[in-house]
Amino acid sequence: MTEIERRRQTLRDKLRRLCLLPLMRGSIVARVRRCGRPRCACADDPQAQHPGQYLSVHLAGRTQVVHLRPADEPAVRQAIAGYEELWATVNALTALEVAALRRAAQERRRGRRRRRPA
Repeated sequence: MTEIERRRQTLRDKLRRLCLLPLMRGSIVARVRRCGRPRCACADDPQAQHPGQYLSVHLAGRTQVVHLRPADEPAVRQAIAGYEELWATVNALTALEVAALRRAAQERRRGRRRRRPA
């Protein structure tokens, strides 16, 4: 097994492993907001706003924002990290395949040069 084949197999194994994990595209953003209760401090003081974590994701042509409870945040962060690792692996596999195509084309060109009579 050549080094290229070994690397290709390693990347494909990584893809199989990643497909079993929760995957989610998007990003977590921190936003502050006013709650809307008339007796809350945020109603009178613009500096007294409520912080929150939100998942922002673009689906079906629209950006959707979902409030994240503190208990849900670690799982969402892990799913986003899994998605990013999946795409990094796909990009590495693509680069490997493109390099193999270029090498094959170069070998074909070398073969044509050698066959020409002098």
